[in-house]
Amino acid sequence: MRLEPTAAPVVELDDRAPIGRRVQGRYRIIGKLGAGAFGAVCAAEDAATGHRVAIRLLPRGLARAPQVARTIVRLGQSIVEASTSHPGLVRVLAFGQTEHGRPFVAMERVRGRRLSEILSEGKPLAVRAALRLALDLGGSMETLHSMGLVHGALRPCNVMVLEDGRVKLMDVELACLRDSESMKAVVAAEPPAEYLAPEQIRQAPVTDKADVYAFAAILYEMLCGVPPFRAATREAILQKHLTEAPVPMRVSVEAAVALALDKQPEVRPFMPDLLNHLWSEAHRPAPRWKRTAVIVCGAAVAVSVALLMVWGPLVLRSRASRPLEQSTQPPAIAKAPASEASPSSATNGSAAARPSRDPAFAVQVGAFGARERAVALQRELARTGAEASVLPAEVGGRTIHRVRVGRFASHAEAADAARRLAASGYTAIVVRE
Repeated sequence: MRLEPTAAPVVELDDRAPIGRRVQGRYRIIGKLGAGAFGAVCAAEDAATGHRVAIRLLPRGLARAPQVARTIVRLGQSIVEASTSHPGLVRVLAFGQTEHGRPFVAMERVRGRRLSEILSEGKPLAVRAALRLALDLGGSMETLHSMGLVHGALRPCNVMVLEDGRVKLMDVELACLRDSESMKAVVAAEPPAEYLAPEQIRQAPVTDKADVYAFAAILYEMLCGVPPFRAATREAILQKHLTEAPVPMRVSVEAAVALALDKQPEVRPFMPDLLNHLWSEAHRPAPRWKRTAVIVCGAAVAVSVALLMVWGPLVLRSRASRPLEQSTQPPAIAKAPASEASPSSATNGSAAARPSRDPAFAVQVGAFGARERAVALQRELARTGAEASVLPAEVGGRTIHRVRVGRFASHAEAADAARRLAASGYTAIVVRE
């Protein structure tokens, strides 16, 4: 609902933070939070609710690019709906235009520590802590993918860890926008090399598998203290993403992470498969050899106490004539390092990391809370000759209507169809039915 205009001046078309001015008469700018290739982010106050929010003023050039404006309008509502479907996503409140036609996004403002700050010390996190953060973050990514959206810029600086330990994924408002061809024509961005998927480096069409790759790179860094690929120059890091395998992690989830870091997108698991494996690792009972060690050591202590009670007096009597014989070799099981996984668990982990192969794939073009919007997109696709269907699904406790095109026997066939749709201006990702 648009509020009545006030006497406050409107936002001008520049990249400065217009402190004290209002956007659409509702959001009063109170400070600047940052700026980058995708515009300035300002702290603001919502006059309708009194809540503190964040406002992204998108680049000025977008106001002069009708194709980009149409892309924002088409995706904006899907992004708003997706952001309310999972508590780990920063909530996007509205897309709009300032009084001078500059696109803006209003969103929830969150406070905490960025994951990049936590990892800046270069020390690995405890495995349990890393898996907990990864599962929280992965749940947000899974929801985005279920809605037919690709984040495209998953990296530690876009992950906020709140005071209560929960994770919030930021830059949701740019999902699918930053990698659209129309946006690339206006914005020249050079993202950090450490978390780019090979297909992003080759400037090939980006799918949800690029998010899976970046997610695995972040998990690798949490567990090892460093990203999977490091070098002195950006170009050298990009080349390693294309040609080299990361240094082995030597943790129980190594096989799953390695699979998610595969150079070929179709080989990587879907996010639900990867999260299932990580959840199993995070909640699995202690390895059998550890339980055995506890039992054996406990029994050994009990036996030792009994022997001392029985033989102690005899030993004291004979001490002068014969020194006490002591075992110089500790139990072999005590030498096993605590971080080493058992052979059986390593084998099982490798098998579980590889997702089951379902032969049916489809291309998802959109997802909407309102069925009439999904049907409208279905009809629009039908006019282009694409055979689309509307499928309801429960996401985050809400009914979401997904628009999907085709049914394919292989991931490669579905990827080809997704590329054709992307060339026509649609945001499309491959999903498994």
